[in-house]
Amino acid sequence: MNSQDQNQPTEAPVVNNPLAVMEPGERIICEIKRHPIGMLGIYAMAGFVLLIIAILAFVVAPAVLTNTDKTTVMRYGGIVFLVAALLAAGFTFVSHIVYWGNRWILTSDSITQVTQNSLFDKRSSQLSLAHLEDITAEQNGILTHMFNYGVIRAETAGERSKFTFLFCPMPNAYAQQILRAREEFEQVHHGGKQQPTYVPQSTQAASYQAAPAPASPEYTDPTTQQPTEQQ
Repeated sequence: MNSQDQNQPTEAPVVNNPLAVMEPGERIICEIKRHPIGMLGIYAMAGFVLLIIAILAFVVAPAVLTNTDKTTVMRYGGIVFLVAALLAAGFTFVSHIVYWGNRWILTSDSITQVTQNSLFDKRSSQLSLAHLEDITAEQNGILTHMFNYGVIRAETAGERSKFTFLFCPMPNAYAQQILRAREEFEQVHHGGKQQPTYVPQSTQAASYQAAPAPASPEYTDPTTQQPTEQQ
């Protein structure tokens, strides 16, 4: 597999669209999920907390509580560590569900945004490609370029940055894929008169240029043999 194939987003033709509002002929192009780097901080925090509790329970407590039997101290320390491990595992599990529950679903007609704020708070909204005005991909910092992730925004004329996807893998490639889907949508529904602007690593507003009107055909007067513009 060459490097160009690795930099392209993978397509997912079979995706569970939570809104289940599909127009006749509409097809799913891809599903955008978050980059796994966002979970590293949660795993690191849970591991750090467990390490501190283990040191307190099995090293500090036996050294401080010298008047208590060491076996008893270690037993209670083990119980505290077990409870902390269960709580950390539960917190990590919930964070995993919430983090990976956020996604975008791109179809040939719309973008569906699935936002999961907590274990029991999940929202879905849809943006028609006809209302798409601007696509912005942002990568700020060294880590975003090293691991190729960032922020992607889909904006409309009425409300800016309503559709924002954090920790997006390959943001530039996905932004271009959304742009291509928008161009195909315009060609099918409106003859490709307008195209949105794709702005990598910036927040500039989109600009449009309507397609020029076709020139009027010429008509030749048979009496004068001079071409005149047909009204």
